[in-house]
Amino acid sequence: MFAVRVHVHLPAYMPNAAHLAKAKIRAECAAGFRKRPAVPLLQGFARRPNSAASEDIQRKAWRSAGPTVPDQFQTIHAAQSGFAACAPIKRQNQVISDVTSDTPMRRFTRARPNALAALLLLAAAAHAQQPADVAGSFAQLGSGRLATRTISLADLGMRDPVVLHAPDARQELYLPVPAGVPLSDASLQIDGGYLRGNGGRTTLLVSLDGSPVLSRSPTQEQGDASASLGVDGAARPSGFVRVGLDWSSVLSDDVCTDQTAIGNLWRIAPTSRLTYRYDPNAIVDLRGAWSALPQKPVVMLGARTLGAPAFDAGWRVEALLQREGRAPLTRAWPAVGDTVDLSDIEVPAPLRAIPAFAALAAGGSHKLANAAEAGALVALTPRAAFAPDVIVVDDALRGTLKSTLDALREQVASAAPGAAEAFDAWRARALDAVAKPLSPGEVRVAHLGGQTAIVLGDKDAVALLARTWRPIDVASRLVVHQIDTAPNSHGDEIALSLLGGQPRTLDVQGRATWDANFDLGAASGNGKLPSTVVLDVAASPTPGNSAQTASVYFNDVLIGSQLLSADGKPQRIEARVPHYALAPNNLLRVVFQRQPEAGCQRGLSHPVAVLPSSHLTLAAAKVDDDFTGMVARFASEANVIVPASYLDDATLVLSRVARLANASGIAPTRASFTVAREGEAVSPKGAFLAADVALADEKSVARLSKDRLSLTDASGKMLADVSGLNRVGVIEAVRSGNVSGIAYRTVGDTAAILPASLRLSRGDLAIVDASGTLRQFDTRHPGEVVDASDVHGPWFMQGWVRWGVPAALVALLLVLLLIANVARRRHQDKS
Repeated sequence: MFAVRVHVHLPAYMPNAAHLAKAKIRAECAAGFRKRPAVPLLQGFARRPNSAASEDIQRKAWRSAGPTVPDQFQTIHAAQSGFAACAPIKRQNQVISDVTSDTPMRRFTRARPNALAALLLLAAAAHAQQPADVAGSFAQLGSGRLATRTISLADLGMRDPVVLHAPDARQELYLPVPAGVPLSDASLQIDGGYLRGNGGRTTLLVSLDGSPVLSRSPTQEQGDASASLGVDGAARPSGFVRVGLDWSSVLSDDVCTDQTAIGNLWRIAPTSRLTYRYDPNAIVDLRGAWSALPQKPVVMLGARTLGAPAFDAGWRVEALLQREGRAPLTRAWPAVGDTVDLSDIEVPAPLRAIPAFAALAAGGSHKLANAAEAGALVALTPRAAFAPDVIVVDDALRGTLKSTLDALREQVASAAPGAAEAFDAWRARALDAVAKPLSPGEVRVAHLGGQTAIVLGDKDAVALLARTWRPIDVASRLVVHQIDTAPNSHGDEIALSLLGGQPRTLDVQGRATWDANFDLGAASGNGKLPSTVVLDVAASPTPGNSAQTASVYFNDVLIGSQLLSADGKPQRIEARVPHYALAPNNLLRVVFQRQPEAGCQRGLSHPVAVLPSSHLTLAAAKVDDDFTGMVARFASEANVIVPASYLDDATLVLSRVARLANASGIAPTRASFTVAREGEAVSPKGAFLAADVALADEKSVARLSKDRLSLTDASGKMLADVSGLNRVGVIEAVRSGNVSGIAYRTVGDTAAILPASLRLSRGDLAIVDASGTLRQFDTRHPGEVVDASDVHGPWFMQGWVRWGVPAALVALLLVLLLIANVARRRHQDKS
């Protein structure tokens, strides 16, 4: 019988050639066994690097272990391994064979000692060998730690499968990655399946950044079309990996055959995902830090109770994140008494000599017992417990950080006096960006524990992170002295290239799509909203002069379609934007479709260009007392009002305020912010969004009393009177005196968690909960017919035609009567 216990002590960081470290693989006998003399199996060493050759381990020792060691395991700065055999202890009246006898294990260790050592070292070589002392651990704390990201199609809002139909279909996906940062271990997993019910020849093709990387020709009636692909780790300045998906189905090579095949398709599941790692230290500016944010970024606050400036900055930055499809998580800075999840924590062995680090090393669920433990948690930054992506700094946070790090330093100085200086150096390097006071309007990039974070403290700093100004965020620290939050709205036209719609040429065989995605705040201001989409396009002719159409969609509402003149000359398409189609985040989509060529011809791709002169026109918005009318008012001014109780529970209500602002169409960088005193009715001065605030001289159709909700129409007729509601909210367009705004009120004892899908599209009252909008009412318009007065129909249906033509006929009749009267008088005079 043979027993051995192997302990491998590994650090939490990757190799660093600038520091010499040691790794020891020790064998220790289990209870009831005695230790045999250790047998050294493999020793490698390296001096402090002063040349390229001195950085590598002695290769001949590796080669003696058997197969060639992979390159990623061939740079280990000092390694030592040994194998200790453990023999059973001989007890009285018992004779047990020693492991020195010719047992299979003994034969294995005698024949292949180096092979066993190589296996042990290969397990250890993925990490750097940790420093032997506390000072060295602080010198290396957080260095070489890679961040891992997984982005699925569902994370990007694509919750339904992407289906490519026969005969030919193409889809491009843009998966976000940190802009300008090299990737490592990047892979693309495509989940999905195919159907081939119509037979024929089918082909699927996958391209990465325009280069084909995978092609398959399925032959079964149905099957799995999943694939795992490696992705080039080169830095991408655009911040996206472009994935091209092509599907082709050919029923027959006879060109006159009808190729319609509804049973041949390729389905890509929403679980398809891109996984990669990157070095956070490679992020050197704010633009890169923003692009590297995960889909669920952590917004870290100083405490659960905030002052007004920190709360103001917090809801604005969360609103920006939500507008770009992210789902921020609000957390408070760790404090004594908090229970944290340490399931993924890694504590370097030397640091375990310090009580605070030793307490955290046990892992699992842990309650922070003192300030030093809270400081140790900040130092280690385990992702599950403490991993801030955006830090809203205030005096309370800086005070908490200082007290916890001071307490940790006392323990370090007590346990390892020589490491205090190394601790101070790490503290300045990793946390000065958070600990030092911010100037008004300042925003910084911080690197703490291998984690990149954006640090800000007021609303002016948030304005610099908006999409309009983000391209200039090319420094790790910027200070806003003055900034225009609506630079595009001073005129009556905005180029679509400023709203994400880059001019380009599309190859159209059957169908092609061009789009622009922008938030309403970038295309509104000074009381103006998008009014008309103006597209300048040019389409090339085809041999068969086949017809080509362009259909314009605004948030999936068809607002215009036109038959193009395929002569290669520029032509203009104008489509009016109805006010009910506007949303906080808008998608303008143009679909080009070309009819198949006549006769027995295979269709070829022909170019269509969207020209740089394409633009969006702005016009003064129509103002009504409903949700769409409030969007128009908020384009000029908006005041977000919250009660003082919201500041006492910021971690729970911050995302609620951000959701309400986005659903109402308020640009987070342009709104003002007010905190209402408890029990005091507020009299707003301009268009407002009030959350759980009493309003002076309020005119409303909803009445609330704890869990009871009463609704009436504009005439006072009761629509509903219900009690027992909970986890529900009511959003209503109201008036306070002569000022219009939107009011949100919680129904029941527990507030609703507002979802990302919350939208206020029409009407003047909505009942919402965690699933979205439960019921929407238009109490001012019975029948709830959407007001389409800003939509122009055919010319004979235009308003001016309907009153102008009769007026012209009446005028003509009067002129004829006048002429007849004059002629009659002349005739009488002559007679």
